[in-house]
Amino acid sequence: MARARERLAAWRPNLVAIEALPGNLVVEYEQRGGTFADFQVGGAIDARCGAALLSSPPSDLWVAQQEACSPDSSLTDQVLAWIRAREPINALLLPYQVANLDEPVREFLDDLAGRRRETISIGAHIARKLGHSYVAHVDDHAGVEYIDPLPEGFEAELLGYKEEISGLLAEAVAPPHLVEDLWAQWRFYASDDVRATTERLESSERLVGGEGTPRLRRVMLANWRARNLAIAARLRSATGAVPSGRVLFVVGSSHEAPLRTALGTDQYDLRLVELKELEP
Repeated sequence: MARARERLAAWRPNLVAIEALPGNLVVEYEQRGGTFADFQVGGAIDARCGAALLSSPPSDLWVAQQEACSPDSSLTDQVLAWIRAREPINALLLPYQVANLDEPVREFLDDLAGRRRETISIGAHIARKLGHSYVAHVDDHAGVEYIDPLPEGFEAELLGYKEEISGLLAEAVAPPHLVEDLWAQWRFYASDDVRATTERLESSERLVGGEGTPRLRRVMLANWRARNLAIAARLRSATGAVPSGRVLFVVGSSHEAPLRTALGTDQYDLRLVELKELEP
């Protein structure tokens, strides 16, 4: 991991964005209840746990964000504010180890900092090394209200579809000999063939039934495409913080094709950089 991480850091991005829910969406999903109440992805679990440690109500969110970004806030107040703002990963960019924190809060951040998921081990690590004040949280799950409550047969449909695409799925998984080389894994997933296969898995294969495609598959496809358009919009908005600068986005490979479609044309001042361009 270290070699891949150093190569990205050497590119000197001006902003790092990650596939994590912004704090306001964590609050929105929690307040909606139902399927959303205990949302399990996008860092929502950690965001809720951190806020609970501080007994921070949802109404605290926007004030907390202002405090987290204020140059007048102390180190301790900034760390606590990022947790109250439901973006605890941003607290990791600060030297929280020397802040005046209660032990449960310190243990929470230590545990978070030790996670191997790439939003933290790559995204937050590089942002902290480069002295950034925050990482942009740009994940979104637009459209999931159409599966709330979960419709009858939802789990069976997911399992059935996974079985149907098992052959294609195997083609989109990095081979075992790359397990120790993270950069080589990224290059594998960024190859044209794997991009095309992943796009089929997430989109076109859902419609192989033509007019007979089950309604639920069409709903899932709509949600997937809507989610990526929403992520693209948040990412494009984030570039406004660093005009003409470099943005590193740490995101799952399945998002690459739809994000390229959304951001690859008619953006005028935006260019998508290939991994191979960062190699010596």
